[in-house]
Amino acid sequence: MTTELVRFTQWARTAPQKCYTSLMGMLCDPAGLRGSFEAQPGNKAAGVDGVRKADYGEGIDARLEALSTDLRRLSYRPRPARRVYIPKGNGGRRPLGIPSFEDRLVQDRLSGILQAIWEPEFRECSYGFRPGRNAHQALKRLGEIVTWKATQWIVEADIKGFFNHVSHDWLLQFLAQRIGDPQLLRLVRRFLKAGVLEEGVYHASEEGTPQGGLVSPVLANIYLHYVLDLWFEKRFARACEGRAYLVRYADDFVACFSHESDARRFREALVERLGQFGLEVEPTKTALLCFGSQAAHLRQVHGLEQPATFNFLGFTHYVGRSRRGKFVVARKTQRDRMVKKLKAFGDRLKQLRTSGGRVMMLYACQHLRGHLAYYAVSGNSRSLRQYFYAASRVLFKWLNRRSQRRRFSWQRFGPVLRDCLPPIRIRHQLYPAYGE
Repeated sequence: MTTELVRFTQWARTAPQKCYTSLMGMLCDPAGLRGSFEAQPGNKAAGVDGVRKADYGEGIDARLEALSTDLRRLSYRPRPARRVYIPKGNGGRRPLGIPSFEDRLVQDRLSGILQAIWEPEFRECSYGFRPGRNAHQALKRLGEIVTWKATQWIVEADIKGFFNHVSHDWLLQFLAQRIGDPQLLRLVRRFLKAGVLEEGVYHASEEGTPQGGLVSPVLANIYLHYVLDLWFEKRFARACEGRAYLVRYADDFVACFSHESDARRFREALVERLGQFGLEVEPTKTALLCFGSQAAHLRQVHGLEQPATFNFLGFTHYVGRSRRGKFVVARKTQRDRMVKKLKAFGDRLKQLRTSGGRVMMLYACQHLRGHLAYYAVSGNSRSLRQYFYAASRVLFKWLNRRSQRRRFSWQRFGPVLRDCLPPIRIRHQLYPAYGE
């Protein structure tokens, strides 16, 4: 982030304006574009132009000056994003748009400006794609709400194909709430309408923001800020009989209620609210659950056996007890996430067989460290051990398939693993203080 953008961010926080009318000069600044260039990773996939960072770096000063001039003259036209597909946990595929490298620079600069303007406006319930906030904070906040705020009912929800169904007209209206610079709004519209290129065929974009674009996360947060966050906190929650809270990470969110009637009313009102803005809930990922300190008792009253569970941010949440017998929100790694990661881990090891055992071991250590960095949360030790054991079996299998001669026995392999693999330790303490 350049000095100019840092100062603008600080100014927007301390003395926010109702409407910003002169922003293109900051977007076009060659020094700012240079900072965006330096911030780009060199290993990202190329867009439709086939240009990577190393290619663009040749004659960088002249390129950035030309880009700055095009932006000032409004002659800059974003190129279509190259569409690829990545597998989803449910067996489907998620479309991903890969912008051209020059578009990355402009989107990075634009994202920083939009983030600076709206960050003071975003609500506390929003955690996704915001500076200083992450998924673990969202999980911890959810645990605190359920534990301390008398939560007994939960509505877990997900918006169906959110990034593909964002209304361009509504989004531009939301942006116009704080941006009075018509040139910047015109540039945003051009990015939204740039379209995608899939297998050589161009597809126009009438709605949605392609996942993969650097500006898409902040645009998504702005859209849901008006559609969901403000509506929930300023209108719906105030009309509830009991307490009501929302925790949102991107388009995945959980609403917590102390009264069942409020939870049922929210589930119905949510469908209507999203429909007003061209969105709809994903029925397979939306449910009303009895979940809280009294969940076990309430389910016994209704003749049910075990309290319900729900998935949020890669974890299955269930009713648990601390060592002192008090209620806690317990978590374990979501099973389908484990299966998907193990399959990808095995596929990669299979590809690395010709590189040698040392390379395979280094990759396995790196993979498991990454797994611990996210999933090593309070109460998840059992799932971590299960994953490490399964990953060790996969590693053992492919190390022995580097040739037709079996090289390792499990007795010989065990001590090697203990010396090489990272230790299983909890990295993120998410329980409330009294629940330890």
